[in-house]
Amino acid sequence: MAVSIEEYSKALISLEEALFLPKTDIVRDASIQRFEFCVELAWKTAKKVMGTQTSAPKQVIREMAQNGFIQDVDLWFDFLENRNLSSHTYDQVLAEKVFASAQKFLPEGKKLEAKLKSK
Repeated sequence: MAVSIEEYSKALISLEEALFLPKTDIVRDASIQRFEFCVELAWKTAKKVMGTQTSAPKQVIREMAQNGFIQDVDLWFDFLENRNLSSHTYDQVLAEKVFASAQKFLPEGKKLEAKLKSK
């Protein structure tokens, strides 16, 4: 997976396309997969833009807030946690939780994209 603002933008478009389809189990699962890519690309792209040396996602998220890329660190920690739960999507309750997080992520991810592009 290439780490760039362009790739992050493509991943967001892909997530948005999935989230706006009529919801079925297949659409939910596809949305979760796309959410995984977006969360990974979000912090890795921000890391690259900021020139951060750490590879710890939580530290990068803290630095994203310090640099004004995001507002709510705890919300982004939730996205990261839900991304990590996504391997358990065979559990319907967890799958629904991760899907809801993907829906909440999209507008936040777009805000981040705009800020990354402005740097």
